[in-house]
Amino acid sequence: MWYSKGRMKTTQSTALRRVSRPQPFGRRGHARPNDQALTHLTGTILRRLLAETENPVLHASLRRAAAEAESLAWLTSVPLLVLPTLLEEKARAARFYATRQAELREASREWVSLTE
Repeated sequence: MWYSKGRMKTTQSTALRRVSRPQPFGRRGHARPNDQALTHLTGTILRRLLAETENPVLHASLRRAAAEAESLAWLTSVPLLVLPTLLEEKARAARFYATRQAELREASREWVSLTE
């Protein structure tokens, strides 16, 4: 059996989990940016993107894109620097997808009207 400094008995797997914990985000000694700062930045960019469009379907897509971009930004060593570009790319993809879906819906309506 393994013993910790506190003289409590622990299993080998518990001791290994303690040893193999991942290091803090980024290089040693560099703290992660404040969670609130990244959330605030995401909200600021998202509000600007939502103000540019009136389509509620696109609003939902943009909100999903913002959540995904924020999650992906956390995987980098500099999330505050990566987020704006990543969110712009995700927003562009969301706009393209929404536009394409609208075109397909319109084409489907035309086909249905021809068959009636």
